[in-house]
Amino acid sequence: MPRPSLLRAVVLAALVAPSTLTAQAGAVRAPSACTYESCALRVEAAFLSAPKLLRGRAGEQVGNLGMFGGGVDTLLAGPDSAAAYARRYVTDIRRSSTLGLLGTVAFVAALIRSNNSSAADAPTVALAVTAGAFSIASIPFALRANRSLSKAVWYYNSVLPTR
Repeated sequence: MPRPSLLRAVVLAALVAPSTLTAQAGAVRAPSACTYESCALRVEAAFLSAPKLLRGRAGEQVGNLGMFGGGVDTLLAGPDSAAAYARRYVTDIRRSSTLGLLGTVAFVAALIRSNNSSAADAPTVALAVTAGAFSIASIPFALRANRSLSKAVWYYNSVLPTR
């Protein structure tokens, strides 16, 4: 397979992958006697793994926030505003992850193409610039996704009774 065809195949696979990767688990519903203390959601970062969506003081895990928007089923099943922001989160994190993945693929392709040579030819430089452009383009989507996730959690928690 010639190099341009291989690159097209990788780009196509990267664009299709996010739409096929969805969360497998159903939404974890809140218990019927739910108070803010027992059912409020929070996002907790983890070292070298995906952030987790936790419920209540005990920290029951209700979702693993995947690279392509998985783990927000509880928010999607929540109040309308929480579900709307959760859908925005999924859309934006998928775009960010896809662009980041394309940037990584282009960077690796540039490294392979350069073959540890100090003098790079034009296509190698173009691949490296493309890698940087994809990576930079992913940043606004990641920021917007984090904002949407924060709002989704806030709207979900806002309807919980305090006692």
